[in-house]
Amino acid sequence: MTRRGTLLLVASCAALSCRHGAAVGPRIGAAIPPEPTRDALMARAARDLRGGRLADAGVTLTVMADRERGQPDAELDFWSELLALARCEPLSIVPRLRAGDPPLLDPWERLRRLAQIERVRLARNPAQLAAQPTLLDDRINRRLRRLEDRAPPIRWPLETERWPDETIVPALLDRCAPEGAPNRSRPDRASAAEVALVASVAGALPAGHPAAATVWLQAAILDLSHGRAPLASQVLSWFAAAPRQVDRLDPRERRGLVLATALAAIEDPAVPPDRVLAAGRAALRLDLPGRTVRALSLRLADRLVAAQRPDDAVAILGPPPHGDDEIGRYVAFRQAQAHARANRRAELLAEAREALGRHGHRDVDADPALAAIMDMALRTLRASPVSPETMEVLEALGPPRERLARAEAFAAGALDGGAPLSAMATFDWLYQNDPDPTRQLQHLAHTCVAAARAGARAEFARTFRLLAGQEIESDPRKPKDGRARPAGGLIASSEADARRDRRRASRSADWQQALLVVARDALTALVDADDQVDLATLVATLKRHLDEAGRGPVDDELTTLYRAASAHLETGARAYAETVGAERRPILLGDIRVDRTYDVQPPALDLTGLLEEAGPLVFVPEARDPNLAQRWTGPQLAVLSGGVP
Repeated sequence: MTRRGTLLLVASCAALSCRHGAAVGPRIGAAIPPEPTRDALMARAARDLRGGRLADAGVTLTVMADRERGQPDAELDFWSELLALARCEPLSIVPRLRAGDPPLLDPWERLRRLAQIERVRLARNPAQLAAQPTLLDDRINRRLRRLEDRAPPIRWPLETERWPDETIVPALLDRCAPEGAPNRSRPDRASAAEVALVASVAGALPAGHPAAATVWLQAAILDLSHGRAPLASQVLSWFAAAPRQVDRLDPRERRGLVLATALAAIEDPAVPPDRVLAAGRAALRLDLPGRTVRALSLRLADRLVAAQRPDDAVAILGPPPHGDDEIGRYVAFRQAQAHARANRRAELLAEAREALGRHGHRDVDADPALAAIMDMALRTLRASPVSPETMEVLEALGPPRERLARAEAFAAGALDGGAPLSAMATFDWLYQNDPDPTRQLQHLAHTCVAAARAGARAEFARTFRLLAGQEIESDPRKPKDGRARPAGGLIASSEADARRDRRRASRSADWQQALLVVARDALTALVDADDQVDLATLVATLKRHLDEAGRGPVDDELTTLYRAASAHLETGARAYAETVGAERRPILLGDIRVDRTYDVQPPALDLTGLLEEAGPLVFVPEARDPNLAQRWTGPQLAVLSGGVP
């Protein structure tokens, strides 16, 4: 035996008056004290437990157990279970109630089952258990501290030695951590055996039992946390049949009941949409954190959409803002998508403005939800004529410094999306507002392409000749800086400006590349529309360039486009030259455009994390009447069970 064990034995005997050689029978001349009755012992144990005197209660219950050895006593079992719970003794093996077991008709046995459930929950909360348990009796602890300093170590085989007149008195250990508190936020940690135990006890309690409401709520929460929403709906129907029992729940539990009812209705496909909507709205009226509200709203909206109630889903998600996190951005995407399908232009732009206003193009490109919102907003703007208001909305969809980039993306999308008039107006606006000459050249080229696709012949002829350097007069439209564009085209190189009268001078690479873009992108549109006038303009302009401009970096590509365009002219010498001896004209393959599908994955929503288990399930009878039990609020279990608000 170690020194600690020796001191513990000595102190236990000293504190609890263990005597060796004392007479077990009555002494001569001494009065025989009467043995206390069972009722007196039970009342004493109850008083000690209520007062936090657990060591004294342990002695009393041990005396009772020794006296009634081999006899069933449901009341003694209950108080013993409560004592074990009060000193944080977890129940590692979950009691199993089988189908053939007798029903829980004894009220003391019902209370005992509740204490067992709490001990099972204690096993799931190791933070409540102390690393080194201590003795409950302070007298033993004081004597141990005094003896440890002066008593020499003594060893003997305690397990094999026992004096015949010893009285065994329990030395109870307190396993409770000083600051331990239960974690009620993870009901999914409960085992299947614990779920079955709670369900069986709930079914065994009478409807008017003081603990019935709490146990039924715990059963529903455990079912939900284990993915059994239909069963949870059946369990929660108990509250519909006994609405007055809700008053027995504390405020935190009533809040949990509302949440559990909403989640069960959302996850159970058998619940009608009207009930789902009512339960969800009741839960959203609670004082919940913003992220919780968004997660619950999103799951409720999904359920309503599946039930063919899209308008109700939009109303549940509500107007912006929705928060700048993963869930909030996905909600904004869902709302924008719903508004686009319902042709609600203003609401869609409001969602886009709120979601995109703080994010630059890098953030938008990196986030699928934001990218989809931007795409839907631009598509919406393309469906209407371009106006000053359009450009202001584009500015509101992100930082103002990126306004030109957003306008260019909008115009490019309009050009590819079948809105050439919007593209033409926007590229022309960019041509007049972009201060970069090279980018002005690109904007002018795209304006020309958009004009070709829109069938705007005058605008196409003007911009294409201006781009090719064949415009006689300067562009009558001036940029905001008031500078007129030089006659002879928008040519960035100083060599071209100095030799404007020499047609065979080499042109800048940027200028010729822009010319190639126009010829390539405009040709398909002109052929598809059989626009002979603009085809003739394109052929003549390319012919003049190839004849007079000399050898350029893209002349081979321009020659190919020039011949293809000439082959589609119906009359004229150029048409004859390109088609003579040919069976048919060359075929130009256009692009096949398919509406974009947005690959935006919904965020992972663990709605069971919103649930908290019911409060303490320990109920103690008043005046030892098990039918008048009240929830325990004693000094020990108030910390153990989280307390009652």
